[in-house]
Amino acid sequence: MEVIAMKRERLPWALGWASLGIGLTELAFAEGICRVLGLSKYRADRVRALGLRELASGWGLLREPQRRDWVWARVAGDAMDLTLLAVTFGKPRASRVWQGVLTAAVAGVTIVDLYAALTRAAPLRRSKAVAPSLGMDVGRDVPAESWRGSGLAEDVGVNGARGDAGASEEARQRMMDEAARRLGLPEV
Repeated sequence: MEVIAMKRERLPWALGWASLGIGLTELAFAEGICRVLGLSKYRADRVRALGLRELASGWGLLREPQRRDWVWARVAGDAMDLTLLAVTFGKPRASRVWQGVLTAAVAGVTIVDLYAALTRAAPLRRSKAVAPSLGMDVGRDVPAESWRGSGLAEDVGVNGARGDAGASEEARQRMMDEAARRLGLPEV
């Protein structure tokens, strides 16, 4: 079962690393990217903004590869990148070779991103919140009263160090009941 889950997360994980690489490239070489695309060096801030967006998508995919939202963020970013590239085709100073190479690369990545977003490569999951199980789940195979005798009193500060070692059975039962009440456990 774990092997299947690992394979499902492989593509989003790889896309996350690719996003980090692309984002760092856009941040570090914004002026050079602008130059080969025929854009003014004053547009480098927009290329850097695209790099930050790419870094955010990559970080999200690496932290939560099971969430499709991050893959869809990459698809939206690809649309932004393709729009920027389309604008550069009207620039006379642009390098046609670089425009073609970059457009082909972004189009290819867009196809992979769409595949990841539309398939089960990244299963849809809205939240990572999981209710913790302490082995006291009601309605399972384990009876609710199975927590008794499990060291619960020690976990909530009732121990022999405070002079409770010689307490009567009735006093111990009261302490256990008080501990169960403070923890919000069901009454048995």
